[in-house]
Parts: sequence; C-alpha cells; structure tokens
Amino acid sequence: MIISVAEVKKYIATALDDSVLEAKLQALELQVQRYTNNDFKRHMTEDGEYPMDVKMGVVNMLNWDLENRSKVGIQSETISRHSVTYFNMDGDNSLMGYPKSLLGFLKPYMRARF
Repeated sequence: MIISVAEVKKYIATALDDSVLEAKLQALELQVQRYTNNDFKRHMTEDGEYPMDVKMGVVNMLNWDLENRSKVGIQSETISRHSVTYFNMDGDNSLMGYPKSLLGFLKPYMRARF
C-alpha cells in the first residue's frame, strides 16, 4: 500500500472506519499504478516505501475525495446573497474522477505503454 491508514490519519481527520480507509487507499494505489503504467519498484526506498511526494499526492487525492466528491456536478448555487460555484469536472479538467491539478505529482513517474 502507498501509505498506511495510521499515517493518513496524521494528515486527515476523518470519522471513516479504518477498513473503509484501507479499501480507498488500495483503490487509489491501483489507480495510480494503472494511470502511470508504473509499479514503482524502482522508486521505492530501502524500506520498501513509496516516495514522499507520491504519499502526499495520494493524501491530497483522498482528502479531495472525502471533502469534494459529493459536490461534483454542481455548477452554481445561489441563496439570497450567498453564491457557490464548484469546479467544472468536464473532460478537460479531470482525470480518473479527480481534478488534473491533483495529479501533477505523477508526471515524473509516467512510463510509456507498449
């Protein structure tokens, strides 16, 4: 796994059960590996851990998933003088269901597909 549940809880306060967090982290690991076409074996530390930029990128993806996933699709909301506009998740702004800006950390790890 890219990052452990205990380590994630240092960065994100959540009420989700540990088993749910573990499942989400495993799914994110598979998505990252599939997107980059990279198993990261060459990039791991001596302890068998992923690089810190990959760990923090996954934390940011998980945090976005927990905080913003339910808001996807809302373009604009106005109540009296209160107005809310959310990020547009069309094909040019998103990858794998996440904003492209969150996935920039994966660019150095991309491998060609043959």
